[in-house]
Amino acid sequence: MLLGALPLTFLLVCAGVAAALPTAQVASSGSDYLYSVACPSVSQCTAVSYAGQELTFNPTSPGTPTPVAIDSGTPLHGIACPSATQCTAVDYAGREVTFNPQSPGTPAPVQIDSGFTDFLLGVACPSVSQCTAVDYGGREVTFNPASPGSATLVTIDGSTSTGLHGIACPSVSQCTAVDYSGRELTFTPASPGSPTPHTILGDGSLSGVACPSASQCTAVANSGQELTFNPTSPGTPTPATIDSGILTAVACPDGFQCTAVDRSGQEVTFNPTSPGSLAPVKIDSEVLLLGVACPSVVQCSAVDGAGQEVTFNPGSPGGSTSVGGPGSSSSGGATHTAQASHASLSGVGRRRAKLSFTITATGKAVSLKTISIALPKGLGFSGSKGSLARGLRITVGHRTPRFTAKLSHGKLVIVLKAPVSTVQVAVSAPAMTVTRSLAKMVSSRKVKTLSITVTAAAASGKATPITLKLSAS
Repeated sequence: MLLGALPLTFLLVCAGVAAALPTAQVASSGSDYLYSVACPSVSQCTAVSYAGQELTFNPTSPGTPTPVAIDSGTPLHGIACPSATQCTAVDYAGREVTFNPQSPGTPAPVQIDSGFTDFLLGVACPSVSQCTAVDYGGREVTFNPASPGSATLVTIDGSTSTGLHGIACPSVSQCTAVDYSGRELTFTPASPGSPTPHTILGDGSLSGVACPSASQCTAVANSGQELTFNPTSPGTPTPATIDSGILTAVACPDGFQCTAVDRSGQEVTFNPTSPGSLAPVKIDSEVLLLGVACPSVVQCSAVDGAGQEVTFNPGSPGGSTSVGGPGSSSSGGATHTAQASHASLSGVGRRRAKLSFTITATGKAVSLKTISIALPKGLGFSGSKGSLARGLRITVGHRTPRFTAKLSHGKLVIVLKAPVSTVQVAVSAPAMTVTRSLAKMVSSRKVKTLSITVTAAAASGKATPITLKLSAS
């Protein structure tokens, strides 16, 4: 089984729009708002609606799913699915409802919030036994969805006029919420206390947040800006304008890729560590995209105000998905590829090089086992185990998988203990070294790009190289 290769530059974002936008009607009524969506896997998503219904579907083949009333007509505004068999939604009446999306039945909503401002606007569930919801009154409530009635409501955002609108919990011990006054609040959900709100956007409302790790969050605003920050020490992050419209939601499958949607039916995919200049892409003829979920770096699903969903590859959102390409192969009629995305190389001129990229295996029954990196002349790897330990970061979503790393014939070889479909790799000093002569040539602009070869091997052991031609600045 061969894994194919796709050469790329720093960020792949397609600015073209397909003639027929790939939307699918999934709600019971064309006028039914789908407020939020969660996708626990690439083959299953669940959306919730203004009519108090849930709709579970296969995003690659949505068909006509049967809407199920789970909340007696009360608008559902947020949903989180920590597993394929458990989702928790929250509503405008201060209630949560937990159900099995594969067989929802008739679940009973449970009151977890009360008061004039009991509109629950967002929920995150870092585990099947813990969820945290936020409301319009600046309060949070953390509960066990199996027994939510004993939950305690805590005010964490003093001004009731602010409204907590979005929440993300990268772990059971840390959550970050954002409000309509441009502030973020990071707290321990089991014992929130009185967290200090930090203003990260001086003028504007924050409409959504995603935290791919405990040290990185990205929020989006109604001003079309994104802000990426360390939630434990947010400081004053610099807003980056990524859209001229009103951004409504964001999803970040890893620390190098986020996808936001707006009220004009557009999506914009960017590297939160270096968003640059971007071109939003029209993916929906409707004007209101209200929620987005990305179970992988090559698949996102968004829902809109007309009861529709649209599933797309954020690297090619206009409706065309690249399959095959240079180095691809077929076996038994199926095409197998390995896609490299969101690669960057920085700091070479300062002799503090950092290389990062994401490798995703696509195709039937394809998984990654071994990744090797070959550097051009002037760049190298330290042979010290301590240097490799400090300068090598391997992540799969929110976790660090078990792996081994060693140098072999000048190449860095990473072997994953268990095969995965997507993995993020970051190598920096002191694991990565730069010669004085290369640093000088990069600083003087005599060298502007460098080619790095990444070889991704499947569990079968067969492999194909991928060339990353990256800016050396």
